[in-house]
Amino acid sequence: MKITTTTSAHMFVIFIFLVMLTTPDASAQATIAQATISGTVNEALSGEAVIGVNVLIFSEGTALKQGFKPLTGARTNKYGFYSLPNVGPGKYDLLVRGVGYKPLVKNVVIANGETNIRINLALQFEAARAGEVTVQGRRDDAQTSTAKISAVTLSPSEIKSLPAFGGEADVFRALQLMPGVRTGNEVSNGLFVRGGSPDQNLTLLDGVIVYNPTHLGGLLSVFNNDALRDTRLLKGALPAEYGGRLSSVIDITMKEGSKEKFGGSAGLSILNARTTIEGPINENATFMISGRRLWLDLLAAALNEPLKSLFPQAVNFIPSYYFYDLNAKINYKLSDDDRLYVSGYWGYDLLKNPPFFSQQAFDVSWGNAIANVRWNHIFSPTLFSNFQASFTNYDFSTSISSNLPNGDTLRFGSLSRIRDWTLKGNVEWTPNNEHLIKIGVEGIYHQFRGATVSDGRFSGGGFTLDATNATEIQSLETSVFAQDEWQILPNLNVNAGLRGVWFQNGNYAFLEPRLSASYAVNDEITLRGSFAQANQFIHLIIRNDIGVPSDVWFPSTTHVKPANGQQFVLGAEYQTVERDWLFSIEGYYKSQNNLLEFKDDAQFSLLAPTDDQLTVGSGEAYGLEVFLNKRIGQWTGWLGYTLSWAWRTFPDLNEGRAFHPRFDRRHDISFVLNYKHNEQWEFGMTWVYQTGQAFTMPVGQFDFVQLTNGRTPSGITRPRFQSTQRNGFRLPDFHKLDLTATYKFPWLGLPFNVSLSIYNAYSRQNPFVWNLRYRDETQPDGSRKQVPFIEEVSLIPFILPTFGIGFTF
Repeated sequence: MKITTTTSAHMFVIFIFLVMLTTPDASAQATIAQATISGTVNEALSGEAVIGVNVLIFSEGTALKQGFKPLTGARTNKYGFYSLPNVGPGKYDLLVRGVGYKPLVKNVVIANGETNIRINLALQFEAARAGEVTVQGRRDDAQTSTAKISAVTLSPSEIKSLPAFGGEADVFRALQLMPGVRTGNEVSNGLFVRGGSPDQNLTLLDGVIVYNPTHLGGLLSVFNNDALRDTRLLKGALPAEYGGRLSSVIDITMKEGSKEKFGGSAGLSILNARTTIEGPINENATFMISGRRLWLDLLAAALNEPLKSLFPQAVNFIPSYYFYDLNAKINYKLSDDDRLYVSGYWGYDLLKNPPFFSQQAFDVSWGNAIANVRWNHIFSPTLFSNFQASFTNYDFSTSISSNLPNGDTLRFGSLSRIRDWTLKGNVEWTPNNEHLIKIGVEGIYHQFRGATVSDGRFSGGGFTLDATNATEIQSLETSVFAQDEWQILPNLNVNAGLRGVWFQNGNYAFLEPRLSASYAVNDEITLRGSFAQANQFIHLIIRNDIGVPSDVWFPSTTHVKPANGQQFVLGAEYQTVERDWLFSIEGYYKSQNNLLEFKDDAQFSLLAPTDDQLTVGSGEAYGLEVFLNKRIGQWTGWLGYTLSWAWRTFPDLNEGRAFHPRFDRRHDISFVLNYKHNEQWEFGMTWVYQTGQAFTMPVGQFDFVQLTNGRTPSGITRPRFQSTQRNGFRLPDFHKLDLTATYKFPWLGLPFNVSLSIYNAYSRQNPFVWNLRYRDETQPDGSRKQVPFIEEVSLIPFILPTFGIGFTF
């Protein structure tokens, strides 16, 4: 549906008015003055905000007793803020609890006439051991929260406990082990969430978009685990506060820095070296800075001469490659009601040709840069706000040169870049115990650029973004949203929202309704459901015909329509009384339109596409996800299973018939197990099974007689293959086992840890691709004939042990 911006604004105002009608007016409250208890929850040692813990009000002396339910409650937001309005005079227990923290009980006395009470709380960590469940026999009041629908939350410690490729803990590799999340191959970090492609994931770092979240061609994510505070994945049916993508949100928050003392950590793995430093600047400010760098190129340079003597030829074929990234953040407390955050991220990959290529040279680089300023302001105990200004830059560039026999040099350079300038603000209003209303606005100024530099000797056109031969396109994207988290009944929560979006390039305007609900059948069982509609105005176009990174973010135009989609989710969750076991099951259905793919006969212009090389189609995905999680105890882990189907239909591809994309996997099983033996030893394992990738294979063969000089039959035949079904074949199933062991010990007065990870522990030769080759064979009659055969390529067909060491200070 395409509508005018005026209509969108009118309908949005009507929605906000309806939301306000559902909120009881203050004059309708009891004549006895009601108080609002509000504040922040932080970690006692570091001062970091604690996200998503429950803050509950009980009658005095009942908080830790069996059989008593809270009078009211709330969850802290991503800045640690909570608000409990309409609490009458009396004596109460204020209970704060969350997995991994010691429950905190604070006695609160509200006198007659008190209206605003500020209580800031500090939580202590708790090591969960077998049998040490401290709060039992009661369901969290927040169990019915709609925030749990299709949501996954991971802490850095959980990520660190998993087997790590190359000894480097990685958030994306941890997310790949969740139901509904897949990867393209065993060394890729690209996330395919519920039948969507990686460009349909909204990846946020402190609320700022990251366009390419991977290093090393997808081997590692750009997020240094030592710099992270919290990671949250929303797999679909997103609330109205998120927009711009069709599939999922990966919302990552960086550390703020410890308020207690200077400290940090450092580590070395077979891939890179890393260090993090944090601490107080003064009593009101903290800082955190974290960096890492791939060091294999430095090692190769240092060992160049010894390697030459051992492998004189091989050294010349090794390209020069490294990456680096740097995270930095400053947190400044301006007052009790105001806090300022300044953060940044810089990361790049650089690849150069090996020495053997003396007549040809290439230089390829790609990376992200982010600058971000946020201001939190508490207007009142019931009104919290966040305002943000940020800048994002993502680019990849290529420089290629070739020396000709006559002494001339051919040169070609290409640049693809997207820059965003973003302003946004939102408020959270808690008028009473039944409503949490969020309203926000966002504006993004996009700048897409493509450019080439050539000496004119290359054939083909230049780098253009569309059929008008434009090398730069600017567009403004704006959005407004309102949503109400409404507790209709004590066991029924609804999140109703509406998002209005407008994209300048093409003058597209849409409304996106969002609705989700949770119903607690009893203290253990909760039913959930949701619906969301979304639009995406920028598209990721990936070239498959070249061997270097070629991400081009392509905006919607008058010719290229925005992608749009809908998703429905239904599910149920069972949580044991002790909260140590969690079982959930969810089914989903997703439809998408205006998806882009290259045509089969696309004619590429060097490194960049034009919009007339693209074809437009639709997608469909549906499936069932099962998740069993052991959350507390000496043994922890989870078992996830996904049964799913994904389809694509393009009129210009596969003769217009529906086909499976390559990442479609019918069955997916992830088994994760962690065992804490004692304070020194921890062990972990992951086992993954997936149906083989969809793959295009020939179904017919015919022999073609080669010609000499283009005219005379040579008598030599070469086979030709006919493929009638796109991705109609399946590679063999994929499965592998990874193991890890971590030992903690003191050394030089510092706490050290050493980890050993074994990748592909039983040496499974998982096929990455099957290539059809042919070879000359002598036939019985003495003639020579080209005979086809299948060549199987495995990326890591062997056991790969990796090592890492680290310490904190």
